[in-house]
Amino acid sequence: MSYKQLPPPQPEVCLTGSYVSRGVKGGTVIAEDIWDREAHQEALLDPDTYRAYVGDCGNCGCGKVHALCFRTRLLYPAEVDDLVKVEDIRLYRCPKKGCGAVYTVLPAFVARHLWRDWQTVEDVCEGKREAPRSTTGRWYGRLFSSARQLVQLFKGTVTQALKGSVDWLRALTDTLTRGGFINLLWSSGAVSSPNAFAKIGGWIHRIQPGVRLM
Repeated sequence: MSYKQLPPPQPEVCLTGSYVSRGVKGGTVIAEDIWDREAHQEALLDPDTYRAYVGDCGNCGCGKVHALCFRTRLLYPAEVDDLVKVEDIRLYRCPKKGCGAVYTVLPAFVARHLWRDWQTVEDVCEGKREAPRSTTGRWYGRLFSSARQLVQLFKGTVTQALKGSVDWLRALTDTLTRGGFINLLWSSGAVSSPNAFAKIGGWIHRIQPGVRLM
């Protein structure tokens, strides 16, 4: 008797909804080449630096968005006794009457909606650091959920730019978990360390704004 492996469970809805499907105006833009606090602090000094990542308003297509304000983002540590980091984040707004879409620009090292920096998330998921049990369980649950949506996005975009025969692409199946998807891209060299989680998360959000890795 043979047994087929059960497919991984579906991910939480909060990970799979795009801005388009939810009717979101504006949203988050990730500055994928801002990798440390020093570069982030320097970019905050000139509103044009982060404005360039937004470009034209994605909701109405009008020209340059206006600098709106700053918002404080708390980045919690893995361990309870460590210090909480505080980062200022820039927001921009479309000036067109009737639109008013608001854009939040995050540096690449900040994990969207996880209240941590990506390095902390990656270290906890790899067992290098400990986080509260409920947090660790939630993150592991997401890593063990289905990556089918991410696989389809990858096949529809990145693989078209790959030339020649790439053996590891055969393992890019709809039965992969999100953790397996990360490991496959990392072991194949498609994404490099450090910051593998952040790079994949940034790529996913760029291809399908609103969809999350974790």
